[in-house]
Amino acid sequence: MAPAVLVGKLEPTPAIPWEDDLVKVLNLAGVAPSTVFSHVPLANALRNAGHQVMTTASVDELADTIAGVGLSAVRTTAPGVTPRQVIAESGLTHVPEVPEDREVMAGRWYAHMEYVTLDALLAFSKDWRPDVIVSGVTAYAGPLLAAHLGVPYVRHAWDIHSPRLMDRGAEDQLRDQLKELGLDRLPEPAMTIEIAPPSLLPADLAGGQPMRWIPGNSQSVVEPWMYQKGAGTRIGVTIGTGVANYNQYDFLQAVVEQVATLDAEVVVAVTEDAAPELRERLKNVRAGWIPLDVVAPTCDVLVHQTGGSTMMTGLSFGVPQVVIPDPNLYRAGEMARRLAETGAAVVLSPEEAASEVIAKTCGELVTDPAYRAAAGGLAREIAALPSPNEVALRIERLVQEAS
Repeated sequence: MAPAVLVGKLEPTPAIPWEDDLVKVLNLAGVAPSTVFSHVPLANALRNAGHQVMTTASVDELADTIAGVGLSAVRTTAPGVTPRQVIAESGLTHVPEVPEDREVMAGRWYAHMEYVTLDALLAFSKDWRPDVIVSGVTAYAGPLLAAHLGVPYVRHAWDIHSPRLMDRGAEDQLRDQLKELGLDRLPEPAMTIEIAPPSLLPADLAGGQPMRWIPGNSQSVVEPWMYQKGAGTRIGVTIGTGVANYNQYDFLQAVVEQVATLDAEVVVAVTEDAAPELRERLKNVRAGWIPLDVVAPTCDVLVHQTGGSTMMTGLSFGVPQVVIPDPNLYRAGEMARRLAETGAAVVLSPEEAASEVIAKTCGELVTDPAYRAAAGGLAREIAALPSPNEVALRIERLVQEAS
């Protein structure tokens, strides 16, 4: 037995006066599980630095998601109210056909969904006054709340996409509310956190505070097959968290059945509400809530619907991707195009993804080392960015300067 190695006692980190005061951070985490997951690494870094963090979302059902990833959840909407109900009551029911116009309209939808939470946020802030607002990229209540309270506002990106078109729609939707605050446009953030690797960062987002992507998805009790694969090829498939809500079973089944024609193991990440139906349809496929950060490193290819969090998690592990953007969504199409331009992915239409084309494409990504080399280059870019711990320190300094 080797002799024991004595490790010196760690001394407390010297504090300076302002660090003796607790920093209260309010996260506004958006409208979907994936947007909540994006906030987890920085929220944990701030908590680990001794600060207090509360998190809210503009969709009531996300309160359980927030609590499920270990964050304190604050309700700001009436229980059971769905985004569809909120939008229907607003009168913003027109859905443009042109993808760019739909993206502008999406900004209006998000702005309205966020604005209806503002009274609840202001009431909460009377009891628990935040020192800084960390607001997701389309959580437009964040800049409004910060302007009301006179505290710094940090904008937190969720993916590699520029929100410029959605911002345009949000400003139009919030024109009266901004005027009440003496503003003619959305307030500029004191800091913008960008999680895209440099070669994927849109030109109009240059100059922000970069931060390393670390997956923040919710977890489960893992089985050995989730974190290890056999000697052959493994292909991961997911089309997001809405399979049950949007009845996407037929499409997902078609994709998986085509991929399964390869000599490869196929694993399907879906929410537990969709898993029973999918397991019934696909008898020989492992499907269920598989933590993406656990299964992604074991995959040779990742197939998905161009989800921002899925894309970034796959890239952080250097996994080549097949992306299937909805042709009606400008954001998805732009992210897919830009990722494919790096050589780390191939873009397929939904029709191609439900045909033999997807099996051929997955086979090419497995056999051509150029795809994995390109994905590996992006992974190295991500790993070189400042950690959430480093960014948390910069938020501390921001609060210090503002006070």
